[in-house]
Amino acid sequence: MRVLLIGSSNPWRMETAIDRALKRAGHTTLLLDDRRAKRLAGWRLTQRWVKWQAKKFGADFVFLSKCLALDPATVAGVIKGKPNAMWYHDPQWHRDLDRPDIAHIAAVGRLARTFFVTGFDAEWKANGLPALFLPAAGDAGIRPVAPDNRFAADVAFIGTGYDPDRAAMLIEVARHYDMRVWGLGWEKWAAELRWSGRPVEGKEFAAVCSSSGIVLGVNPARAAGGTTYTSDRTWMVILGGGFYLTQRTPGVAHMLSDGEHCAFYDDAPGCVGECAHYLANPTERERIRARGESFVRTHHTYDQRISNILENRAFENPL
Repeated sequence: MRVLLIGSSNPWRMETAIDRALKRAGHTTLLLDDRRAKRLAGWRLTQRWVKWQAKKFGADFVFLSKCLALDPATVAGVIKGKPNAMWYHDPQWHRDLDRPDIAHIAAVGRLARTFFVTGFDAEWKANGLPALFLPAAGDAGIRPVAPDNRFAADVAFIGTGYDPDRAAMLIEVARHYDMRVWGLGWEKWAAELRWSGRPVEGKEFAAVCSSSGIVLGVNPARAAGGTTYTSDRTWMVILGGGFYLTQRTPGVAHMLSDGEHCAFYDDAPGCVGECAHYLANPTERERIRARGESFVRTHHTYDQRISNILENRAFENPL
């Protein structure tokens, strides 16, 4: 099948991971980075370039990401008469259609045959979109690496510092353990956290996961109420060799088993206690980590998700 993808060409992003998975499955692909084109050539030329490339490629299927640099009319022309789908990985913004970027995503999503979301599908349906739940995934190319002291810590967190509740949780854990934080946006809390000052991607991401005793999952407050939502970081950490200790939510508890694939905590004191237990029990920690990696590699990579996308098929939970 010839599959046209519109989205980021950054090698660490979801669209390129799907592109690689499609190629591994034997499909012919073309990935068009609309936002990069807009930066280089401007809005008007980007519309013309995307339409020209799409016509020349002759896709059997069109995959859409956010399409923030495309007019909805351009998207409508590209997908006209073709099976297609959009997959949105930030569904917690379902209440914010007054924001121009979210309104644009919703407008494009209404054009798609299916608007796959990684959670909050009922809320997006209520917004008038053809929403269908499809959980996030990890790139099968992410693998554990040899531990590296440059990235080592008892506890690590990888993510962006925009949520005060998330910061408060990490500050409490950091009071008890050697913890490092990786990602952008932590300036406000830099005095209280051992912050790297930068993100980690690719092999460095795996190095943090493989070199840390525990990698924490802390959902932002905005994701509260999601009954199926899980971040793609969940799968990436486990694939990268991390022992994942995450906040118990309906979404993650629906997808992973506590003590088998990862471990859960309920609040800050519980997180501190779970850290103490697992740091003192490395054999148990490694057993859970290895089972978790095997389970995620079998069921939760983009290699498994592409069949749902291409076949317009609902997700079936393997748990």
